[in-house]
Amino acid sequence: MKQMRTVPDPVLRERLGLYLSGERVNAPLAREAHVFAFSTLAGVYLMESDLYGNALEEGQYFLAFEGRAGLMGKNITLDDLQRSSLEDIKRLVTENHSG
Repeated sequence: MKQMRTVPDPVLRERLGLYLSGERVNAPLAREAHVFAFSTLAGVYLMESDLYGNALEEGQYFLAFEGRAGLMGKNITLDDLQRSSLEDIKRLVTENHSG
């Protein structure tokens, strides 16, 4: 079984407003997978597994959000997250919202 991890950089968590979420998402999660929410983006999550419950490799995350047909999202790397601003995340969600 893959070892699950959290976003390692507290500076990144603070900059993007990420916090460990206690909310249930409408998707199966890999065992021990964490779900982070964005404090300023309702219904947007950073997950350590995909929407099918598959654990992701180290440095890979799934950006999940409510789309036209329910929960959807996009794979995103830790490197891309570190280079992204909150505005970049908002734009990615908006551009991919309709599937």
